[in-house]
Amino acid sequence: MGDVILEERIALTNLNELWRGRRREGGAAVAVKIPISPAAESALRGEVEVVTGLMAAGAKGIVPVELKTAPTVHLVSPWMGGRTFRDVLDEAQSPDDRAQALKLLLRVVDDVAFVQSRGVLHGDLKPENILVDPVGQPWLTDFGMSRVIRAARLDSRIAQSVGDGGEGWGGTLAYLPPEGLLGDPPAAAWDVYALGVMFHEALLGERPDRACTADVLRARLPGDAVDLLLKSLAYRPEDRIPTVPALKRLLDDVKDSLTRTGAARVLYGLGRVTLGGLAAFFIALRYASVLALCVSYAVLLALMFIRGWEWGFWFIPIAGAHYLIRWEGPETARQTALRKSGYVVDE
Repeated sequence: MGDVILEERIALTNLNELWRGRRREGGAAVAVKIPISPAAESALRGEVEVVTGLMAAGAKGIVPVELKTAPTVHLVSPWMGGRTFRDVLDEAQSPDDRAQALKLLLRVVDDVAFVQSRGVLHGDLKPENILVDPVGQPWLTDFGMSRVIRAARLDSRIAQSVGDGGEGWGGTLAYLPPEGLLGDPPAAAWDVYALGVMFHEALLGERPDRACTADVLRARLPGDAVDLLLKSLAYRPEDRIPTVPALKRLLDDVKDSLTRTGAARVLYGLGRVTLGGLAAFFIALRYASVLALCVSYAVLLALMFIRGWEWGFWFIPIAGAHYLIRWEGPETARQTALRKSGYVVDE
């Protein structure tokens, strides 16, 4: 095929044939995408337009592409080794493996954030469209749907046929948000939802289940990870993190706790258990102290009633102990200001 020799067909989709090949000059390995319909050819030309614009704007983690028209229209890109983020997820068995997968996915978030900052939606984010090269660098590929998204936004009909071929929307259902299935126009939150699904897979080894409650998630994950998952996978788009740049900012605050490996992860887990145990101990101690005080007051009242009012003297040390248990430290400057302004400081 022109200056490329096709060697092996590696995939066949409803839009394209994907081949591994080699350049006639130099012998460099390449991937070749051949459209199988007019609609697929239109999407392929749109993909080249989008990727070329992003590369010119300084995008780093995107697979470069070339459009060739002889002997037929096809797209040529460097061969990244045939490994995808799906392989990374399938091979992740231990907490350290999942942490490494999360590190890779965080780099993908950076790339998608840049893409969205340039006004482009990927539209078909999924593990199969994240290539992982031999040195572990992730690369975004398959921007064919971004052209479709821009066309769909013009009339807000996701199911409208594309080009002349009659094919409809080509997104992957498992990574398509609920509003996409209902026919809403594409929006930046679609990429957020797809990334949320992949984060769920990286953290828990499976796709999200709508029946999985926040309490169940918190039993298995740190609270900050649960909050991000719920905000990324919210059923209603208005409840979801609106853009990938916004998701990136939130992830910057928690990524260290999610990607610890080896001894650091073990020590962090022990620290959480220790802090939880100490918190439980002091809570129990406080309630036990309150119970002891209540019993002391009851006993003292009984002694005063039975043996005489002079036993009331013991109210002084008991009241002092009560004050010490109730005291929560010196008043802060903020509490002082609130008290002087007339607001209630305590609960």
